[in-house]
Amino acid sequence: MDTRTKIELINKYNYLIELARNGNDSFINHLCNFLVNYYEYQSTILFKIIKEDTFQVLGKSSNARKNFLTGSEFKCSVCKSAKSSSTSFHSDSQCELQISEYLVYEICSKFEIDQTNSVLIKIAKKTAFTQNDYENVGKITELIKYILKIWNEAKGGKFTTPDQSFNEIVNKTVLGLRNPANSIIGFISILDEDNLTSTQAEYAQTIKKHAHDLLSSLNDLLDVTKFESGKVSVDVRQIELRTYMDDLLKPFSEKQKENILFDVQIDSKIKPYFLTDTQKLRYILHALIHTSQHLVKKGKIKISITVVNNHLKFEISSDTGGIEIKEGKNIFKPFEITRIDKLRETNLTALSFTLVEKYINILDGEIVFSSDKKNGFKFIFTIKGESMSQLESTLSSLPKPDKHNKVLVIEDDYATSRLLSNYLNKWGYEPSVVSTEEDTLEIIERELFLAVLLNIELPNTNGLELLKKLNEHPNLRNTPVIVSAVEADQQKAFMLGAVEYFVKPINYNYLVEVLTSYKLRKDSNILCVDDDLPTLNLLKQAVETAGYYAVAENISAKVMDNIKDKDIDLAIIDLDMPHPNGFELIKIIKSEKRFSNLPIIIYTGKENYQEDLKQIDGLFDELFSKQSTNIEDLQEVMNAMINRYETPPPAEEVIKKKDVIKILLAEDYKHSQIIVTRLLKKNNFENVIVVDNGEDALNYAKKEKFDLILMDMQMPIMNGFEATESIRRLEGYKDTPIIALTAFAMKGDREKCLEAGATDYIPKPIDSKEFIDKVKHYTHEEA
Repeated sequence: MDTRTKIELINKYNYLIELARNGNDSFINHLCNFLVNYYEYQSTILFKIIKEDTFQVLGKSSNARKNFLTGSEFKCSVCKSAKSSSTSFHSDSQCELQISEYLVYEICSKFEIDQTNSVLIKIAKKTAFTQNDYENVGKITELIKYILKIWNEAKGGKFTTPDQSFNEIVNKTVLGLRNPANSIIGFISILDEDNLTSTQAEYAQTIKKHAHDLLSSLNDLLDVTKFESGKVSVDVRQIELRTYMDDLLKPFSEKQKENILFDVQIDSKIKPYFLTDTQKLRYILHALIHTSQHLVKKGKIKISITVVNNHLKFEISSDTGGIEIKEGKNIFKPFEITRIDKLRETNLTALSFTLVEKYINILDGEIVFSSDKKNGFKFIFTIKGESMSQLESTLSSLPKPDKHNKVLVIEDDYATSRLLSNYLNKWGYEPSVVSTEEDTLEIIERELFLAVLLNIELPNTNGLELLKKLNEHPNLRNTPVIVSAVEADQQKAFMLGAVEYFVKPINYNYLVEVLTSYKLRKDSNILCVDDDLPTLNLLKQAVETAGYYAVAENISAKVMDNIKDKDIDLAIIDLDMPHPNGFELIKIIKSEKRFSNLPIIIYTGKENYQEDLKQIDGLFDELFSKQSTNIEDLQEVMNAMINRYETPPPAEEVIKKKDVIKILLAEDYKHSQIIVTRLLKKNNFENVIVVDNGEDALNYAKKEKFDLILMDMQMPIMNGFEATESIRRLEGYKDTPIIALTAFAMKGDREKCLEAGATDYIPKPIDSKEFIDKVKHYTHEEA
């Protein structure tokens, strides 16, 4: 560590001590950010331990998950650290306090501040924790304990949390009102059993209906407050899509009889099994179909389901029953639905459509509604989902692994047995593979198994007879025997390296959740081309272990077709391949305008390649020899090149440039910074300065004239509204375009953004086409 770095460290430490002595409420956030920056962690959160399974957020680093709000409480039923009597470190793939948005390694540790207060520190890191890391964390906890004691004393000798929030007050009020509403319904039901007159019965039913409506409204209000306090989670489960839709529509069809026909069309490309939050999807579909019935009255409602970019896309529409768009344009805002005449008699609450939109958003989707009286109406929404093959569905039915985790795999095909073994290993099971009936009967005599996977079509064996023997064997009396089959294309995919590899054994549900999230968040696509399948497998494993998405191809002639509709961020290409060879392929790729700046790593086993390299001099960035390069070196270079590709140029370099378009991006969320800068760079907007708060944005605007400012409205220190107003008061910034970026879910903040001085507004998640179109428009760079 050089002298300058040491001085900076001492200054930061002194600043933390000063904040602690003043009892500053934001002290712990500053402390967590210090740990992340100095030790290069992904994110850090400090929790106060309320109970062994209940934790209250004291503070967090700025790149931790947004739902961990200071003062909010979370539960983790599997936490070992909280139950530990001494300082120790724990890592659990099933931890319910996942603090990072990314696929990373996480550990936690408990330490005591005094006799009554204990703290849990949770740390996320991009790479696996080493012994040296654990020693550093031990030293960190001693530092934190010392500073927290200072802060604790300044706060009056106890940890204080924020005052009870409005959401908590609403939450408790709703819970209090639900009991009387339930009682009214119960007593009316009892009253119905008496001999009431027709008038009395009518009054009773009216009271009961209104009580049900009240209860529904209270339940929806309760769910909305959960969103506001960050307590909504996603519960991913498996569904068979066709059966799921049939079951969902059955009550609607029975009630309507012949009045309404449901035309359900499911794209044949969709695999039968899918993973999503089934309860939230049911709420969404129920609300939209119920609404559609009230709009149509009589006719056909079409429901089509397709797959778009790992999302399920639902379209619910009819040629009749449309309403004026001015009535429906705000339909997802609270209480707007009650203002639409045709929908006043539905069973929906004033918040139902607000919840629909929120559920769709939390499932990483979007919804739009279009309508007019002549052409009917249309709801279109997407949700995140993960398709499952028959094999994955079969394995998901296995009992969950515990101390007894052996699974017997009876399979004669080598590729299939490898595929099954890889899946089982990664999900915490211990597979034992046999290929014949004789070996099967021998192994079950001497070993006990949690489950058995049987290929019913073994050569020279009657699979059904073997199944019968297994079910009758005393050692397997209570053991599930699952008949398995692997689809031909999936088997082929395995031979091409299509099996996922994970460092840590994890259970099935966690694996699915991780796969789904990292495919969306780890959006760097790395092209891997090698005609040797084992090497291609190794490359693919290295890419995915590093946290990126591999676009793998073993036939070089197919590469251009494979990537024509993809964004590629980095390529790893073998030189010694059949036509076109690596040299020719690199030239072909680089000849396309959108790939002209693509970073390329050559990974080759070809000897005497130096002379050939002159053919592609300047077209590649790194060269590795297969004989002398290990996979860890390759991963390190991939990370460096991807980060180099994403990192904007230094601010000083941008400021020095003349006669170029300069853009200022103010955004505190790292992932959003990456998305925006990548979109800009891919569209030749290279000169971007990135800041993470409004105050820095204002300071840069004071010393440099920017052609465009992109302003996130929710930032620390100074928010986007304040920064925009202040920048507008600067000389030369009266007419500079400022585009507001915001992810507010319920608040219609477009007008508020414009009032603050923004020129235009783009909601998050950002639509890349809309975003670039607006950037080009305001910088006068239309294509």
